Amino acid sequence: MRRRLAAPVALAAAVGAFALVFTLTGSLLWSPSLAAVTALGLYLMLDDRTATRAQQDTYADEARDRVDEALRVLRGIERLARDVRQPEARRALEDACRYVPELFDRVRDHSPDSLYSTASRMGGHLRSLDGAVRQYLDIQRQPVLYHDPETLRRNGEQAFRRFADFALDSVRLINQGDIAQYTANLDTVAPPSMPDLGR
Repeated sequence: MRRRLAAPVALAAAVGAFALVFTLTGSLLWSPSLAAVTALGLYLMLDDRTATRAQQDTYADEARDRVDEALRVLRGIERLARDVRQPEARRALEDACRYVPELFDRVRDHSPDSLYSTASRMGGHLRSLDGAVRQYLDIQRQPVLYHDPETLRRNGEQAFRRFADFALDSVRLINQGDIAQYTANLDTVAPPSMPDLGR
């Protein structure tokens, strides 16, 4: 919008500058010169802001898309969690489904420039969690098909709780304003790898 207005606004400013300078000085030398400088400066200022704003809007749109994608995976996990019979495992998944959206909201409020990378990383973690929950449910439905199904289920339940704790810890770090520590946490510690429940 501003880019389209840059030229007309600059032209109007040039006419205004010319009229003002000519009225004050009566000079046909200085009036057009100052009008041209005014128009050029205003045009460049508006155009530069527009380019910067366009980059910001593009980043915000891409970040929003990443968040939406991660939340779609999270909603799938939320649906799957209803079929988890073990109360502690189901509670861990419900906690994760509550903390992750809160994390995105707080990153958006406190550190919007890191929302895209946060959503990208968290989206990858959520896809791993989704796979682990699906495998867990298969073990729950057909334990006879797996060697040592009790251990496999227990490992899955522990992984669900670790993920929920990671999401909560990340929200707490944001609340403390410690974005550097939060980013390091995402890059190095979190979340623990999901077990391969098929073995």
